[in-house]
Amino acid sequence: MKKINSRKIEHRQIANDRAIHFHELTTGFEDYHFIHNALPEIDFGEIDIRTDFLGYQLKAPLMISSISGGDARSQALNKDLAVAASQAGIALTLGSIRPALENKDCLGSYRIARDIAPDIPIIANIGASQIVKQYKTQQLIKVLKQIGADALSIHLNPLQEALQPEGEPHFKGVSRAIEILRETLPYPIIVKEIGFGLSLDVIKRLQKMGIQWIDVAGAGGTSWSRIEHHRTVSEEKRAVAAQFFEWGIATTEAIRNALKAKQLNIIASGGIDTGLKFAKAIALGAEIAGAAKSFLQTWNRDGVPGICELIRVFAETLRIAMFCTGCQNLEKFRGNKAIITYRK
Repeated sequence: MKKINSRKIEHRQIANDRAIHFHELTTGFEDYHFIHNALPEIDFGEIDIRTDFLGYQLKAPLMISSISGGDARSQALNKDLAVAASQAGIALTLGSIRPALENKDCLGSYRIARDIAPDIPIIANIGASQIVKQYKTQQLIKVLKQIGADALSIHLNPLQEALQPEGEPHFKGVSRAIEILRETLPYPIIVKEIGFGLSLDVIKRLQKMGIQWIDVAGAGGTSWSRIEHHRTVSEEKRAVAAQFFEWGIATTEAIRNALKAKQLNIIASGGIDTGLKFAKAIALGAEIAGAAKSFLQTWNRDGVPGICELIRVFAETLRIAMFCTGCQNLEKFRGNKAIITYRK
């Protein structure tokens, strides 16, 4: 238990303090450009960026992606993230609930988010390898109920598990475990990569399992290969981790993969660290878009006021992008090929 919490703390420290972005592989958003509409024929005040998600109406199609959970510092972070997310009317994903599954004393660091934010969707997450051998449906239901979560996000992270010093790269049976949870868990399930992207083949397989929500979490932003490289003391393992610094499927490519599958609800994340990338992700077809590192760094630097300001920047950028492409609401903006062009 202490090892898990220590690992999560190290992850946050490295993500906040070190240069862990991809150097060569990009998100691909730089190749997409909005087509400026100088005659939009709408008033800026008419722009509506509200959207429905997991039974809630969000004020903006934005999610704070999973960052923390389990330790005392995480409780303070989850509290502040919940305050900001509730004020802004956006979604919040908590960090891995594995500590809470192993020690009920950790439940408070997650539950605090629901206590503070009763009016927004809150998503819990668990690693894919853990649902094969360790945690069963009834355990998950109990913890999800205790922390007040609205959905469970299953994280696919084979590369991270393979590179992590204490990793558990046990992925045999994950597909069936996901199917079982979809059939037995009375909560919506989101399946997510952690920053290396989802291929079309994997997306189609998830769709056959009955999964309706995916988070493509593409490459080009935070490199978990670099994070685990910093954590590893073995020179050999550091050298191996370095081989995968530029591994993955770019975020925009992963979004395109998801769109090809059709009839899937897409969450876009992976290197979405500016308002314009956020707007492009929605324009390309994502229902909502998420970010993690930007919120973590902002919280460490500026606390709740900084997070609230960052959310406002994202939301206002989206509004202006919609105004300057002539789209009054997200229904007209999302997935509209007439307003955004690809130019390499």
